[in-house]
Amino acid sequence: MAGRAVLSVDVEQDVPPYLSSWRGVEEGLPRLLDLLDELGVRATFFVTGECCRLFPGAVRGIAERHEVGCHGYLHERFDRLPAGEQFRRIKVATEIIEGTTGERPKGFRSPNFRCSPSTYEALSRLGYVYDSSLAVYRRGPRPEPYGIVEVENTWPSSFLRLPAAISRPLMAASLRVFDPLVLDFHPWELVEMRGVRWDCRFATGKVAEERLRELLRYLLGRGVRFVTMMEVVEQRA
Repeated sequence: MAGRAVLSVDVEQDVPPYLSSWRGVEEGLPRLLDLLDELGVRATFFVTGECCRLFPGAVRGIAERHEVGCHGYLHERFDRLPAGEQFRRIKVATEIIEGTTGERPKGFRSPNFRCSPSTYEALSRLGYVYDSSLAVYRRGPRPEPYGIVEVENTWPSSFLRLPAAISRPLMAASLRVFDPLVLDFHPWELVEMRGVRWDCRFATGKVAEERLRELLRYLLGRGVRFVTMMEVVEQRA
């Protein structure tokens, strides 16, 4: 099964836009970082500017071992914003992240995997190297005409919370098709969620933590190598 995989983590408020709490960052993120340390997995974290402003220590903790990219400022729908406003918000978020971590982010993921050509134009102007706003299951405009490399997401985060009898064969089959296999996750999934739609609340909390641990162990045990998104881009060059 050997191949490459990227674990990408979107760091934002809890289940936007349904909740305004930050339990994912306060409670879920420390457990996720401990889990990744336990397994020796490096990940790529896409952080909103708002999260970085409210929890600078948490973001610096991420940056100590993992790649940090930009996830917008307020988890906004960029495909609904005019070009000038997109540029302004990405610029503000980029500067906050750089000021917090000491390193300018090179990668961007649009919230909800929704973007427009104006998003890519803004990324190009701001010196971004790659984008991860597209997915196998959600198409959109391509960034390559703007000099931006695309690293597509493979499966939505809820797939990582499926029972092993489903997730393991699904991931094994995906590795035969996709290089790298790009997985998505959120720290709030490690906190039991209520009052949101079913796909955002099923198997959250301790169940999600154990299923994620089991899935990562399964992939590692079969020779899958976890890399960051920037490493994928560098290896393509």
